[in-house]
Amino acid sequence: MSYQHAQTAHASGATVVRLPLTERRLSALPERPSAGCAARRARVQLQLDAGPEAAAAARAAIAMLEGCAPGELLDDARLLTSEVVTNAVRHSGAPADSAVDLEVAASPDRVRVEVADDGRGFTPRPRSAHQSQGSGWGLHLVERLASRWGVEGQPRPSVWFELERERD
Repeated sequence: MSYQHAQTAHASGATVVRLPLTERRLSALPERPSAGCAARRARVQLQLDAGPEAAAAARAAIAMLEGCAPGELLDDARLLTSEVVTNAVRHSGAPADSAVDLEVAASPDRVRVEVADDGRGFTPRPRSAHQSQGSGWGLHLVERLASRWGVEGQPRPSVWFELERERD
């Protein structure tokens, strides 16, 4: 059986949770990081099967960071991560047995997400009026909600975005 590593790290150490790739239930993930998380940085890294459960597993990973960043940032991160992971699964052109890598870093004022796959990569294009109303909204949402975002081609195609707490 192959395993994925869900890793939460902060200044004083790291916790590694080994999960079977076939078991992607919320109950398999730790409920929450330590109570002092809001004062530290935390990181979750997962390797997801590029299949229909990938977006749900990615949302569950974000849930591990509750209390480490403001709730509104984590809500937006959950939405955008789901969109980007879904794009990696559906549109990357990666082999069927490939993986999608997810890395999420949270701190009291920022969340950064990176999703990488084994696909052919792409150049982002603005939504056009001719696109279907029912699809093609993922990167549009990323552009609207993220403080910064981008697409990298090497060493593997990836999409990253950052969400920052608004300063008063």
